[in-house]
Amino acid sequence: MTDESLAHQIRTLHTETIAAIEQRQTLAVDVRSALITALHNRLICRPGCEDALDTWGLEPLPQRWTISAHAQLSHTRSHTNHDEAREQACFGVPDDLRLLQPAIAVYPRHVIDVTPVIESDQPGPQEYRITAQVTLHTWVTATREAAAYEAARAILEGHLRVLADAGFTVTGLAWQAAHGPDDVPHDDIDTDAGTVDGAAQLPELAGDLTAAIAARDAAVQALNELRRSIRARAIRALIDDEIGGIYQHTAERIDRFLVDLGLHGLPRAHHVTVVADLMLPVGAGTAREACDAARDVMRAATTSGPVETRPWTAYGWTIPEYATCDQDGWRIPWRHEYEMQLRGHATSGDATAAAEALACADLTRALPGIDLVTVTASVETVGIDLYLDPDRD
Repeated sequence: MTDESLAHQIRTLHTETIAAIEQRQTLAVDVRSALITALHNRLICRPGCEDALDTWGLEPLPQRWTISAHAQLSHTRSHTNHDEAREQACFGVPDDLRLLQPAIAVYPRHVIDVTPVIESDQPGPQEYRITAQVTLHTWVTATREAAAYEAARAILEGHLRVLADAGFTVTGLAWQAAHGPDDVPHDDIDTDAGTVDGAAQLPELAGDLTAAIAARDAAVQALNELRRSIRARAIRALIDDEIGGIYQHTAERIDRFLVDLGLHGLPRAHHVTVVADLMLPVGAGTAREACDAARDVMRAATTSGPVETRPWTAYGWTIPEYATCDQDGWRIPWRHEYEMQLRGHATSGDATAAAEALACADLTRALPGIDLVTVTASVETVGIDLYLDPDRD
């Protein structure tokens, strides 16, 4: 392989790696945004939303934090006398502080010093330099405590410049430990899901083809794992009835959720009912004994739910009013119903034909020698399969 050919291969792999990384970043932002929107619209519950984000390894839900700090605040104000200046410093907050945005609350704790700017014996107002110990509160939205402190510091740094221009000085700033996020409804929190942070950057691979292939494969695997995880968790929410509501309505919402993220929709199936009428020879005895014997015979073809190799539920009942008895014993009419969810059929006709064939084959296997009187199949609905598997679907 020439150096030029090797370089071309590495550039191609590099491009594919960046594309996979950026697709994963975009998918992560989109799915987190969709979940937060669903939470706000009360389509999902908060624990389910938090569990999904954790399962996918994404940032948790944003929360409101109250961040506090102790500091010394100094400013100059005009007062009629020393006592008024001290009283105002104890109980009042200058309007300059009340008007700051984003909001910051200032609570005086105690007065440290009140000093006239210029000593004067003249009556009337004069300027006093006032220093007080205060507690500052601000409110931020963040996913974690460290991010909350970072946001609070940024807010205060911006305010310090404004306050300095207005003659205020803040010193001795000491941040206090937060007592966890505030207990407020998510409707009251700014829950912007964020944006993708620029283009993905990769280190130069310096002609190492093996490393370039490994980097591309790792990026593609990470993308596919997130896709699979999103899909599996969404299906799990549906089959565990985490969302509630009529199954098909909820399934359609989840299907749209997946499609809007660029993923495949949920598998669809024909819901087919097959009705088989049989005549069961069950020997001698009373009519009740004959019906009991018929039920025993049909246990071999009765199922409580579908499995991978047998996609149906089957059950039945006797029709005793049409039972007959002759020299060979009782013949009991039996109606057997199959409920099937069949995938992969383009038309209802194809689905009914396949369902009839499956039912006949099952009855022939379970009941050799039994006469089938009639077998009819009809499509009940066409929609998202009722039996989904998070691992396979």
